[in-house]
Amino acid sequence: MSKFIVLAALLSLVCNALGGTAPPQGNGLVLWLDATDASTMTLDAQNHLLRWHDKSGEANHATVDHGADAALPQRVENAMNGHPVVRLSGTSAFLGKAIRTAKGPATLLIVSRRVNEQSGGETWQRLFSSRPIIGDNDNVPPNFAISVQQRTAYDPTLFVLELNDVPIGPYAVGRNVVGSVEHLRGDIAEILMYDRHLASLEERQRVFKYLADKWSVALPKAANSWTRVGPLGKVPEQTNSGLPLSDQDNVGQWMLDTRFSDDFDGKHLDPSRWHVNNATGTDSLGRKPALFMPDNAYLSDGHLNIVFRKQTLPQKYVKLGFEDYSSAMVRTIEHSFYGYYEARAKPMDSAGSSAFWLAFTGLADNATEIDIFEIGGKTKNGTFDRRYNMNAHVWATPHSTEHLSDGSSWVSPWRLASDFHVYGFDWQPDTLRWYVDGVLVREAKNTHWFFPMYILFDSEAMWQWFGVVDDADLPSTFSVDYLKVWRRGR
Repeated sequence: MSKFIVLAALLSLVCNALGGTAPPQGNGLVLWLDATDASTMTLDAQNHLLRWHDKSGEANHATVDHGADAALPQRVENAMNGHPVVRLSGTSAFLGKAIRTAKGPATLLIVSRRVNEQSGGETWQRLFSSRPIIGDNDNVPPNFAISVQQRTAYDPTLFVLELNDVPIGPYAVGRNVVGSVEHLRGDIAEILMYDRHLASLEERQRVFKYLADKWSVALPKAANSWTRVGPLGKVPEQTNSGLPLSDQDNVGQWMLDTRFSDDFDGKHLDPSRWHVNNATGTDSLGRKPALFMPDNAYLSDGHLNIVFRKQTLPQKYVKLGFEDYSSAMVRTIEHSFYGYYEARAKPMDSAGSSAFWLAFTGLADNATEIDIFEIGGKTKNGTFDRRYNMNAHVWATPHSTEHLSDGSSWVSPWRLASDFHVYGFDWQPDTLRWYVDGVLVREAKNTHWFFPMYILFDSEAMWQWFGVVDDADLPSTFSVDYLKVWRRGR
C-alpha cells in the first residue's frame, strides 16, 4: 500500500472521529499541526503543551522551546469557532527538525489570531520560520517566515506563503530571532505545510476552504487564483486546427466566430474589421516616448506584424512628450464577449512590449481590461525574457475609480521571443483561464469582467517595467500568425 493511501486513510479516520472533514490534499503534506486534535499533544498537568506531534505521517514533530521562567504554550478549549487553540505568551515557542534539505517549492498555510490581552511585544512576530541558515538574522535567504506585522489584536486569519527554490527547516513556530528574544503573543489554530505547489485552482480552493470553514476565517485573495510553476509538461498535439489547442476533443462544443478570426493572409488588414491607431479622434497616441503610427502595423508572409522602431517624430508630437521611437496598436472594430481566444505569435526580440489583450473603455465610469499576455522579449539581464505576464484590470466602475488588478506570471523554460507559440485564453462568466501551447498556466475566478471588449495587439515603451529599449535591437517585430475566436456551443 502506498504512503499516500495510508496517509489519506489516516486523515479520514482522525477527522471523522473529530466530526470534521480531512484536509483535501494529503499528497505532499509534510507538516500538519492541528490544535483540535488532543491525541497529537503531549501535555502536562496544567494543560501546557510540551510536544506537538505532526499528523502528516512524516514525523516532523515540534518540541517546546523555552527559558527557565517561561510561560509554556497552553491548549485553550473552545477558543476559536468552538475549537481549541494553542496559546503562546511571548516567552516560549516550538522547534522542529529540517523537513527537506534540498531546494524546491513549498506552500505554507497557518490559521492564527491575537486577542486583546495578548497585545504588545515586537511589531514583527514570527508565526512560522524556516532557518537552514542558523544565525541571529533569519531574514537571509533561503530562510523564510510568515510574520504578524502588528502589535495589536487581530481577528482569526488564514496566512498563506508560496515559495520556490527553498529548503524547509529546521523550523520554528512562534519563535522570533531578529531584534528580540520575545516570541509570538497569539493563538495558533492549525498549520499545513506542503513540499510542493497546489496544482490547480480547484485544489487550492479545497485546501483553503477546509481551513476557512473549520475556523470561520475569510478566504484570502490567493484562494481565487492559481498559476503554474515549472515546465508545461506534455503539450497537446494539434489534430484539428478548427478547435482550440487546449481542447482537441471539443469538450466545450466550440463554434468558430468568423467575425473576429483572422489568418492575416491578405495584403492589408480589413478596415471593416480592424482599426489601426492613427493619432486622430480619441485614439491612444501610445506610451511615451513611443508614438503609435499606422505604418508600423502591416501584413506580410501570412502574419500581422507590429514594429517598434527608432525614428524622428513630427515636432507636434515631440511637444507632447513623444520622441525618437514609434510602434503601433491594432484593435477590432467590434467588441467581443465570452469565448476562447487563441493566437499563434512570436514576441519581438527587444524591450519593446508585445501584447495580446482585451479592453473596454467605452464609458467613463466603466473601464475593464484583460491582458492575455504582456511580454518583454529582451530585457536587461534577461529579467523578463521568460516571464509570461497575465493580468486583469478594472480601471473604473459606476461606483468607484479604484484600480483593481488580479495578475500573475508564469516563468517559461524558453525565451519567449525565440519562436512562435500558441497562446490561449478562455473567458467565461465564472472563470478566466490562460493557456500556453494548449496547457493551462493560470486560472482565476471572474469577479469583474462581464462586459464585451475590443481585441488588441500592440507594442509600447514600458520603460518602468521592461527597461529602456536597446537601440541596437531595433527595429524589432511582434508577429501574429493567426487569431481565432470560438464561442461555447452549450
